[in-house]
Amino acid sequence: MKKIIGILVCMLLITIILPTTVIAGDENDPEIVDNIGDTDLSLLDIEAAWFYEQADEPDYLFIALKIVLLKENYNAVFSIRWSYDGKNYAAGVNTYNFKDTIFRCGLPKRGTYWQWNRMPKCEGIFDTGERVITWKIPKSSIGDPQPGDVLTNTKANAVPGFPLSFLYFMMHLDYRDFAPDNYDEYGLNYIVQY
Repeated sequence: MKKIIGILVCMLLITIILPTTVIAGDENDPEIVDNIGDTDLSLLDIEAAWFYEQADEPDYLFIALKIVLLKENYNAVFSIRWSYDGKNYAAGVNTYNFKDTIFRCGLPKRGTYWQWNRMPKCEGIFDTGERVITWKIPKSSIGDPQPGDVLTNTKANAVPGFPLSFLYFMMHLDYRDFAPDNYDEYGLNYIVQY
């Protein structure tokens, strides 16, 4: 009888823990999923985000964010956030129609303009055809996670950049999109592979 109870408890734990942790995400199995159409501005409407690695580049973490209508020349801020080893990290990019696009990653602190500009730069790609933004992040700038380590509290954000954000605020328009939608919810965890 004790063996049966033990097996049932183990099965229960496995069914609770396994769905919240993903080994490696991709577009078909993303860590973060959002409802399409939950913001009226499709330029900021998040579909999904996923973390992944490549065996031939083990010193990098890749993060992809898919947007309903992606344009690089719209004034916006896109970011992915997660926790690792008791610290909160972010990968983000500001897009403008009048300045260069710069990808950043690292410890965001409060995420003010000056702190954001002090975060390390990283490589990134805008693929407007596939509607995906991809960050290529040196693991050394995000706590140097090792194989088997877990990235938790995954979230994605897409918000209008200044001065559009101020204009929308004055007009009582909220075009921001957060994934997951509820503040106290997170996407799936990611287990570091390499």
